Amino acid sequence: KKAFEEGFRSVGIVLIHGYRYPEHENQLKELAKEIGFTQISVSHEVSPLIKMVSRGDTTTVDAYLTPILRRYVDQVSSELDGTRVMFMQSNGGLTDAALFQGKDSILSGPAGGIVGAARTCQAEGIVDLIGFDMGGTSTDVCHLSNGEFERAFDTEVAGVRMRAPIMKIHTVAAGGGSILKFDGQRLLCGPESAGAVPGPACYRRGGPLTVTDCNVMLGKVRAELFPKVF
Repeated sequence: KKAFEEGFRSVGIVLIHGYRYPEHENQLKELAKEIGFTQISVSHEVSPLIKMVSRGDTTTVDAYLTPILRRYVDQVSSELDGTRVMFMQSNGGLTDAALFQGKDSILSGPAGGIVGAARTCQAEGIVDLIGFDMGGTSTDVCHLSNGEFERAFDTEVAGVRMRAPIMKIHTVAAGGGSILKFDGQRLLCGPESAGAVPGPACYRRGGPLTVTDCNVMLGKVRAELFPKVF
């Protein structure tokens, strides 16, 4: 009640043996509902596996992210009334909007890139590949052998242990918009990003030096192939 009175509306419930005996977690869940919490994540539903710490970390992530995710999902669904909306999960599968949870969204974007790359290559008869997906702030690398996706069940994302099926993705915190700077001793890349506005220096909007600018200077990005707006 004290937490609720202080303004908290999301709670994670984790008991040592909750994965095996969920009755007590369910009792606490009902108490949290009576108090008025709008987001209640219980460990035996989020990650019904042994090992309390990683199960607790996963439940905490779910309790933190699901309310934010739910607002976005509800907004998208309301704009597409009458249309079935599905979202990509971190494990590479699709789920109905109503069932999309925070714990399953951590690497859902990169997972979509892996699935897209795999299906595109399979259409050409390619079953072994290395995926390289560079975005604005990060680069995601994956490996597929014989058309099979690689997944992990115990992973660490941003220092947080997760026990949920996730595509095996190696992420480097450097993307096209990552800012390059010299601190007096070494050249650094990121984690700050130039964003879309002002964007890299080559956008001619007064932006900073970025990875994209280096690729332009090296001839890896050919400016003449881009729309004149750049």
